[in-house]
Amino acid sequence: MLSLLFEYSGFAFVACLGVIQIAVSLSGLRGLWLTPWLWANRTVGGALIMLSAWWFFASDERATPYPLLEGSQQGGAFVSAALAATWATIFLIPVLRRAWGRPPLAPGTATRGLESLRADSFWALRSRGRDRGG
Repeated sequence: MLSLLFEYSGFAFVACLGVIQIAVSLSGLRGLWLTPWLWANRTVGGALIMLSAWWFFASDERATPYPLLEGSQQGGAFVSAALAATWATIFLIPVLRRAWGRPPLAPGTATRGLESLRADSFWALRSRGRDRGG
């Protein structure tokens, strides 16, 4: 049962990461994009969703006569995975962008809330002291 919980959490994490990438590419929040190109970001998001579903549902026999995960366990695992995907998007993508040798995004003109992520990453805003939003 514990392995299924971890597998489900991995499936939910990768799928949520894909959904977040599609959402931030649709909204134009370039500071949270995994790739520098709009079409590539949407493609990566869709691929993450499809590959996670394929891996989870096709890689092992999951049809059992008794439930291995209760609904509350699945709900908790999904919420945890969604929060982890959000955290990874906000905090790790800018680090990966630098590690891959991509130049940092140009400083944005908007300084409040999510609007500030249209041109900057979270870390760039934080280093300039503009992460308060209010």
